[in-house]
Amino acid sequence: MRKREAGINVRVTPAEKRRIEQRASHTGLTLSEYLRRRALGYAPKFHPPREFFSLLAYLENLTDQLEQYDPPLAKEYRYCAEQIKEIVLWKGEDADRNDEDLGGAG
Repeated sequence: MRKREAGINVRVTPAEKRRIEQRASHTGLTLSEYLRRRALGYAPKFHPPREFFSLLAYLENLTDQLEQYDPPLAKEYRYCAEQIKEIVLWKGEDADRNDEDLGGAG
């Protein structure tokens, strides 16, 4: 394990700090590790929390049950669940490539 002794201080606005912390949280990394990786040219990937996938599975189970009573409505629910999954996963993947909301840095 490397011994990290040197520090770097960076001033940001409160809004920038919140956004950076959110991005670090979405990747499952500490703030320091996230900033270190970004500064060294790596783009950590978005990792939705386990609860996201648990809720999608629950929604799928409910939709399976609904299908017995109203197949067209169940089909709409499945479509919505797929859209939610695509939007969350796509947006997360794209979030670190688009640094506009961090003041144009990057």
